[in-house]
Amino acid sequence: MTTYANRAFDTPRPAEYPGIPAPIFRRNWRTQPELPGPNPLLSDWLTLTFIRNTPQFLSKMQKRYGNTCAFYLSRRLFIGVFSAEAVHQVTVAQQHNFVKGVGFARMRKVLGEGLLTNEEPIHLNHRRLMQPPFHHGNLDSYVAIMHKLVNEHINKWDGKSSVNLAPEMMTITLEIVSQCLFGLESSKYTAQIAHSMEIAIDRIERTMLPGLERFDKSALSYFVAFEEAANQLADIAEEIIQTRIASNTTHSDDLLGILLQMRDHISMEHIRDEVLTLILSGHETTANVLTWAFSYMSNNPQAAADLAQEADQAQWIKEKRVPTFAELEASSTFATAVLNETLRLAPPVWVSPRIALKDCVIDGTQVPAGAHVLISQFVTQRLDTYFTQPNTWNPYRWMDPHFESSLPRGAYFPFLAGSRKCLGESFALAESRLILLLVAHKFHTSNTMPKAQPRTTYRAKGVVPTAIKARSKAYE
Repeated sequence: MTTYANRAFDTPRPAEYPGIPAPIFRRNWRTQPELPGPNPLLSDWLTLTFIRNTPQFLSKMQKRYGNTCAFYLSRRLFIGVFSAEAVHQVTVAQQHNFVKGVGFARMRKVLGEGLLTNEEPIHLNHRRLMQPPFHHGNLDSYVAIMHKLVNEHINKWDGKSSVNLAPEMMTITLEIVSQCLFGLESSKYTAQIAHSMEIAIDRIERTMLPGLERFDKSALSYFVAFEEAANQLADIAEEIIQTRIASNTTHSDDLLGILLQMRDHISMEHIRDEVLTLILSGHETTANVLTWAFSYMSNNPQAAADLAQEADQAQWIKEKRVPTFAELEASSTFATAVLNETLRLAPPVWVSPRIALKDCVIDGTQVPAGAHVLISQFVTQRLDTYFTQPNTWNPYRWMDPHFESSLPRGAYFPFLAGSRKCLGESFALAESRLILLLVAHKFHTSNTMPKAQPRTTYRAKGVVPTAIKARSKAYE
């Protein structure tokens, strides 16, 4: 039995990461460059407003003060930078002037030093290790597994009049990640992961502001549940690894196989943390996007009809066979537009906090070392500077072949950018296209538009009950 030296919840920030400058407290605000924003003396009230609904708070700041604004939360300086150019500067051009900010420190309590949370010099090394399974040459084999799993799952809907869409999407995407990247079935862990992840992503977002970490080891039930959920997820990740080692299939070329072959160069703790990271980023985010996509289409019958027509016309669906990745991509023009527009309005990662390591200038604004800097997919991707009728879900805007290339860099970044761009983008898009097309070919779906429940990821609130009806054309 493999033993682990630590659990992520109790592990301090690694010493090899860059040192974080001291924060800029409210008491020093008169010495800082003047930026548009609310009166610093209102910071305690603003902090409560921020916690209650963070995307709404950031949107209101942008609307009231513009694309650069300053405010104090937990009596520390935060600077929101929302222009496309500012996003590009923070994520690409000057990315080395920043480290991950608030929220990521809390995420590290659950995911440890996985690719989503780690910093240099660890990050680039891990990214290189994990790239081979995501090369385009492997995508055809993944699409074959995805195709089989999606068909098996939605065939279970036959004869039903409704499903709970959110958990259905979670189950499908978890099974895809488990079989494609870990070589294991996930059904044993589905309920455990759903329960523990629900708690973990709530606590990560609700306790992200500096100062709240002092309650982590308190007897308060809210924080006790956070640690228990983090440790339960670690138990699952460690069991997945142990099961794989015991199966004597560690030389497989899937992601877990590759990581286990590198045990002389990467610790078991880091392997566990990467498994945990993929459990969150590899299925939770995709499931959320699909839940939103089907919900938006329920309120746009023309889009639902156009997606069904595209599915019916796909040659691989007509012939009841597995497509290649290239064939899937070529046959899903409208499905991709649906995904792009859903990722614009309901990005699973909706805010990307940073901390400035040194004084720098971002899109003309002086940013002092130690300031918390917030870029937000949710805010920037809803600006009318870049998108007409920005709050309207309109997948047809993406059908213009020149639209995406006409956007300035940084205007649309659901998968982030620079060295932090999501490694699994093509994987996630492939499974999302497959699920959209196969479901649309077989079923009409209809539900009431759910409310948002923004936590660590941008989720729909509740299970999203959805009526389903078999399409007769699917059997012609």
